Amino acid sequence: MKKIVVMAIAGVMLAGSALAHHAMEYIEMESYTTAKRGESVFHLHYDYMVDDQDNPDLDHWEFTPGISYGILDRLMLDVHTHFAKFGIDHIVDEERENYEPNGPSPFMEAAAGSLQYRVIEDGFVDIAVVGTIEVPFSRAKKLLGSKDNVYAGMLIVGKDFGEHSNITLNLGYEEEGDESDTTWAIGVKTPISADPHGIAAGVEVMGSFEDTEDNWSILPGIYAPLGDQNITIKTGLEFGETDGADSMRANMTMMYKF
Repeated sequence: MKKIVVMAIAGVMLAGSALAHHAMEYIEMESYTTAKRGESVFHLHYDYMVDDQDNPDLDHWEFTPGISYGILDRLMLDVHTHFAKFGIDHIVDEERENYEPNGPSPFMEAAAGSLQYRVIEDGFVDIAVVGTIEVPFSRAKKLLGSKDNVYAGMLIVGKDFGEHSNITLNLGYEEEGDESDTTWAIGVKTPISADPHGIAAGVEVMGSFEDTEDNWSILPGIYAPLGDQNITIKTGLEFGETDGADSMRANMTMMYKF
């Protein structure tokens, strides 16, 4: 397997864009915020994905539990896993006849770990980097052909403005075996209630630098704190194109800080 550098905080990095399940602010995008030193965040996600609106055999869903931990005030570790169900058209040819017509039962697809470091704070913009490795389990290797680890990293540039409003840019690179992708995303969020610490709304716009017209999406979302601000519920509906096909995704996320 080709060896790559996941992250070099000193200024050179490989950036990536697997689903950002450890993001603290947005739904899919990475954000500058990290857990404080000694603080933990339990996060739980449900995603239903429609890769092609004209082909229900490509529908799939993921249930993703994970936990983030603040090693230092600027350094956060995250680990999470994917429990998923895939339609029959995701299955490799040699296994398809064993699982027709509806595909295999849900299974543990992969586990992932990442480190995020906040490089610049209180400058004109805030800058952070993330390095991630995702390791497929044996069933994913057999049924999906996911034989290689995914190595990823991302540059995060954020700027707060107004009263608890934010704009963030992600630039990423991801590599799996001989395949790679370079991506971008920009998101904006702002409070929509009288309480600036209350419900917020935002939009995330994402795409690939490769085959740009065939791979893009828009994700409007709502972010609602509960209780004494240690619980946050996030939800959104994403739509766009995946490899030229009309696609959609519904997300529900719960985050509990302790």
